[in-house]
Amino acid sequence: MNATDHSVQITDIKIYRFDIPLRAVFEIASMSMDCAHNVLIEIQTNEGITGWGEASPFHALVGETQSTDIAAAKEFKRLLIGEYPLEVSRLIHAMDQFLPHNTTIKSAFDMALHDIAARIANLPLYAYLGGHKREIETDMTIGICDPEEAGEKALAIRELGFETIKVKLGLDFDADYRRLNNIRQAIGDDSTLRIDANQGWDRIAAKSNLDAFGAFKIEFCEQPCRARDLSGMKFVSQHTSIPIMADESLFSPWDALNLVRHDIAPYFNVKFSKSGGIHNAAKICHIAEAAEIPCMLGCMSESKLGITAAAHFAVSSPAFQFFDLDSHLEHAKDAIAGGITIENGFITLPDAPGIGAVPDSAYLSQLEEVK
Repeated sequence: MNATDHSVQITDIKIYRFDIPLRAVFEIASMSMDCAHNVLIEIQTNEGITGWGEASPFHALVGETQSTDIAAAKEFKRLLIGEYPLEVSRLIHAMDQFLPHNTTIKSAFDMALHDIAARIANLPLYAYLGGHKREIETDMTIGICDPEEAGEKALAIRELGFETIKVKLGLDFDADYRRLNNIRQAIGDDSTLRIDANQGWDRIAAKSNLDAFGAFKIEFCEQPCRARDLSGMKFVSQHTSIPIMADESLFSPWDALNLVRHDIAPYFNVKFSKSGGIHNAAKICHIAEAAEIPCMLGCMSESKLGITAAAHFAVSSPAFQFFDLDSHLEHAKDAIAGGITIENGFITLPDAPGIGAVPDSAYLSQLEEVK
């Protein structure tokens, strides 16, 4: 197919409730869940080329739920039917103009459009985005749990081959301290530990807590203060030895500019669910690269579909130095055929055109299609 041939059109968009049970309850400072209530988007074209995308809304972080995402998806469906799918930038801009927020569900449409574009170009998504295969190592996450169980959880992660562990904190200092202490006692000092408070502290508590956690050799701390409290984040960053990573404070390229302009934090966490997908995440990466700010590519609770798309994007920018692409490992069922493989924490990308991952046909047949 000639990629400049405007005869290719979006003919249909299917919307599915994409519920995936977790292996165990996953808790962070602002919410908990036992099932990923995601949304699956299938964009079909008149040339028989289909693109797949996934939204994974964390209501306490992005202000979206599966129900709100489905409602917005119906609107975007009406907006995009009949359009030329390779004009990704124009279509993303049209969605942004139509609904200024709703970044998580937009990311699913963005993902599916990029899947189509890369398939038409007959390139794996990383190559379509101008990237190249390089070694990337993901962490694996321990949610907020009984501190007495944390050591065993960390050992289990180490036995899977992961050398970097991310630990969720932010509800209770004593429990957080014991959790980190038990992990370090279980695995020693060789593994890398990073922590995420998910907005659980004010600036005074954050400084005090991080001073105490310094004994555990922490690589960095994500989002210690409320997303809107940028002055608090800056205060903490200036008064602790543990580097701070902006997460919930960073949704858009405009947020990135503001964080850079006011020197809020030395690290950024970029996620499709916050940026609206690849198109706007790339803008954030350009800003970060210009400002010499290393980035992490993170996730919510995406299946291997969303995680594979994220991994493709991860190797497209030198700004990414950290990787948190483990959410599908917490799922009780693998709903995706193809996609990345992970061995000892290291991710290998597929070379098939597009994302290289699709919903498993048997799993897809059980999903509710929303008309």
